[in-house]
Amino acid sequence: MNQKKSIRLPLRARIAPAILRRAKWIGFTIDPFITVSEGESACDSKSTAYEFEYRFITRDEIPLLVNFSPNGGLKKMQSAWDDGKKCYTAWDGQRLAAKMWCDFREYNFRPNYRLLEDDEVYLYAAHTHPDYRGSNLAPELRLRCYDSLRKLGRTRFYSVTVYYNSAARRFKEKIGARNELLRLHISLFGRWSKTITLKKY
Repeated sequence: MNQKKSIRLPLRARIAPAILRRAKWIGFTIDPFITVSEGESACDSKSTAYEFEYRFITRDEIPLLVNFSPNGGLKKMQSAWDDGKKCYTAWDGQRLAAKMWCDFREYNFRPNYRLLEDDEVYLYAAHTHPDYRGSNLAPELRLRCYDSLRKLGRTRFYSVTVYYNSAARRFKEKIGARNELLRLHISLFGRWSKTITLKKY
């Protein structure tokens, strides 16, 4: 089966994000998401067009992330580091090409929050510089990160995919990730919220 067709959303699902964005304007939030387990299946790893260096950054290098990351400030990222999180990166010489944060303590996506076991890690906030997109860097970064995390005793890797983000869903399929649960987070005016499970894959 063609991979893209296997996750192609129907028309009503493709227009749903716009409707949900409008709902947020009046304080009503409905966010469907998929919990994902990674690193369990083998996936093809093609060499990139560059010779990247892959490693966790040091705390002194965190300021380099400020202009690179689409969100988050210096104090927020330093606080994440001090809280035990690590940022795995790819470098093209002295240039930062891609990054991804790893949380060793919490599944810190609030609608699916839980504490992690000693062999678990939550992967989030991945970002590749636009100049390197299309070079196969994102999946290679993921695979290298798995190897580095296993050396630290972490063997179970988790992430979240926004349901309507078809590009992210294709990427997760490409790296051999496995969908676990389809969940729905509902919030009213920021005062009440609930997460329910719609489907188990």
